[in-house]
Amino acid sequence: MTLNRGEIPERIAYARTPRKLPAILSPDEVVRFLEAVPSLKSRAALTTAYAAGLRVSEAVSLKVGDIDSNRMLLQVRHGKGARDRTVMLSAQLLDILRTY
Repeated sequence: MTLNRGEIPERIAYARTPRKLPAILSPDEVVRFLEAVPSLKSRAALTTAYAAGLRVSEAVSLKVGDIDSNRMLLQVRHGKGARDRTVMLSAQLLDILRTY
């Protein structure tokens, strides 16, 4: 009860909602998920994001010039916080990107 005072409900702190851990897929489930994607373009984008640990905006903004196959690296430009970073590129991912 607020005793008919309008300013009191604004100062009442809300209870925090508990954070729940996300469901983690097994390696078999990840492979089945990626194989179920019909488009090669979408499959390449999802595989790149999953294998390199990229965010959606980072995966979308990748260019061919960002792939360094000699050193097996991906150059991520303007990632979170507008920072550039370098991530590892696996041989399997490189094959998928070359196929695409």
